[in-house]
Amino acid sequence: MSEPFNPGPAAMLLTDACRRGVQFADLPANIKPATLRDGYDVQDRFIAALGDPVAGWKLGVGSANAMRRAKLARPLVGQVGASRCYASGDTVPVPTGATVTIEFEIAVRLARDVAPLQAELAPAALAELIESAQVAVEVVLSRYEDRTAVGMPAFAGDNVGFHALVLGAKIDTDSMEDVRASASVALDGVACAQPLADDDAVYPLEALQSLLAHAAERGVTLRKGTVVTTGTLTRPFDVPAGAHTVQATYGGGELVVKLAAQAAG
Repeated sequence: MSEPFNPGPAAMLLTDACRRGVQFADLPANIKPATLRDGYDVQDRFIAALGDPVAGWKLGVGSANAMRRAKLARPLVGQVGASRCYASGDTVPVPTGATVTIEFEIAVRLARDVAPLQAELAPAALAELIESAQVAVEVVLSRYEDRTAVGMPAFAGDNVGFHALVLGAKIDTDSMEDVRASASVALDGVACAQPLADDDAVYPLEALQSLLAHAAERGVTLRKGTVVTTGTLTRPFDVPAGAHTVQATYGGGELVVKLAAQAAG
């Protein structure tokens, strides 16, 4: 009978890489999670070791096409650290030399606590869970040099590549589809990303339902007021190392993110 998986060693490597602002190729085979359950155990240890209070949740690999390619039944879930939340116009530090990925999203805040037994709700009940909605940009930076090459359990252990979340203005929850349809993202004044559609698109209520299922499996109570960023509305794009400005526009509004290099620790 094999020994139970120990998430500690993998979490230690990820924590060290995160603190020093460096990347590595992959986890050693003898400490690498083989299942999503093991990957989330690594993630929990990783987040605990960082010591950053959890302000919310993120969904990734969430479109029908992305899940099909990754052989996932539902999106991956990561945790949003409070110290890594920013406001529109703020500067997000990025380790020197690192390439980040930009995703324009809709984030919602929960209107009440959700116990882990509530794994599935009807659409109307899901909508009632949303206290408010706002635009957001997630800055993705994996601890792996190539996050697509390590497998989904290892990527889940890496907190699904979360680096930072920039929160913008509130929007009417009834306007979420209008925000998607009008979204455009520019890098240093040059348009880079337009809305995703059909099976490449992510839908906030479906993403929220997936988070409830994840929380039920993990025995987690989702707390009132926490933020849930539901997945990218526009095609993700990479931003090379250096100082840059990202401008997301939607229906007359905008969200600005400034990126600046920070020396590795």
